[in-house]
Amino acid sequence: MKLPRPLVINVTLAAVIIAAGTGAYFVANPIAAATAEATQLTGTVQEGIVSSTITASGSIAAARQVSASFSVSGTIATVDVALGATVTAGQQLGTLVTDDLIEARTDAANALADANTDLTDANTALAEAKADLVTATAEAATAAAEEAATTTAGTSTGAGSATGTSTGTGSSTGTGTGSSTSTTSSSSATDTSQAESAVTNAKSQLSSAEDKVDEAADAYNDSVDAVNAATLTAPIAGLVIAVSGEVGGTTSTGSSGTTSDASGTASGTASGTASGTASTSTSSSGFVTIADVSAYTVSAAIAEADIASVAVGQAATVTFPALDDVTAAASITAISPTATASNSIVTYATTITLSEIPEGLRLGQTAEAAITTAASAEGSLYVPTAAITTATDGTSTVEVLDESDVSSVVTVELGVVGDEGTEITSGLTSGQTVVLGEVAATTDDAATTEQSGFPGGGTGGGFTGGEMPTGGFPG
Repeated sequence: MKLPRPLVINVTLAAVIIAAGTGAYFVANPIAAATAEATQLTGTVQEGIVSSTITASGSIAAARQVSASFSVSGTIATVDVALGATVTAGQQLGTLVTDDLIEARTDAANALADANTDLTDANTALAEAKADLVTATAEAATAAAEEAATTTAGTSTGAGSATGTSTGTGSSTGTGTGSSTSTTSSSSATDTSQAESAVTNAKSQLSSAEDKVDEAADAYNDSVDAVNAATLTAPIAGLVIAVSGEVGGTTSTGSSGTTSDASGTASGTASGTASGTASTSTSSSGFVTIADVSAYTVSAAIAEADIASVAVGQAATVTFPALDDVTAAASITAISPTATASNSIVTYATTITLSEIPEGLRLGQTAEAAITTAASAEGSLYVPTAAITTATDGTSTVEVLDESDVSSVVTVELGVVGDEGTEITSGLTSGQTVVLGEVAATTDDAATTEQSGFPGGGTGGGFTGGEMPTGGFPG
């Protein structure tokens, strides 16, 4: 659309007036020139303890946990504890029906009595066999002596017949006597051999009887243990955290196992005995599970990048999100030698044991631990780490300002690199001022005062008062 000529002239005049006003304002009010100045940051050499820490989180667990089971099979007669109860070592946890167990014990006792009777008989038989052997041996000795005497007499008679007239008679007498003595001697030898065999057999019977007594005694002892084991007692003192059995239920034979501790490693065993001590295992499927709440631990996972600086015995401070303003001293008590990988993150299971148990702390609650991996002596000198410059050759320096703000570079020896500073073992003294660095150049107050409008606060290039002139443009 073509504007009328008078309107075009008026718009042009307005533009000229605005431009002239703007130029006049900036001539009278020039923008202050920006002045760039770098700000120097400083710190002070201080005294204290420099420490380096890493953090880890985990859940509260008991230092030791035992799952107690009956060591014999049977039907549950009583359950004597409830979930959450506190028990003492040796306290009764439950019992089994004992009718069959008592009957088995009676049968075993009778079998043991019979075995002892057989043993007595075997001892008697051996004694008799030995007596018979003594008799047979004596008779054999007598027969042998008689035979020797008869043989000597016969030889003497035979010699006389050779020179006399009665040779035939003498010879006949000598021959007859020798034959009778020889028969007696042979019979005695047979009796002795039989007696010796009888002794050997009696000894064998005695040994067998002794073995049967041992077997019967073992069976009887087992039956006694089974009756006693029908009463389950607590292997440790602690808090009942699980009860699996119920009256009328059945149990299978418990297997002896290891008691689990917080580090995940074996620590102690327990098995069924005549006193009814429970079999234990790391499984939570036992009749009753007991946690030793005399000590609490935090089971934490330490990243592989940090585990090299963590060691058993290091101190830690533990906080609890569920307990406001509560902390507990602790220490590292175990580190797993093998790693666990999850989602490409490698960690090591680490056990942190609390030195004290804060009031209100419960098993399973979340805990956060700050582990002190390194610490200087008390009263050590330290500076902010930013004040230290370390060259490629390992030399470390610090820029120091004197009272006149004159700087000098000082070579220093470093100690513990902590979370809030680095220990200085030589080169500085307490209270000295050190340079941390410089911040980027900034402008002063005048330079940062930007003009966002004209006097009067107008936003559109207004004049004094913030309003456009009134009365319109000419013609």
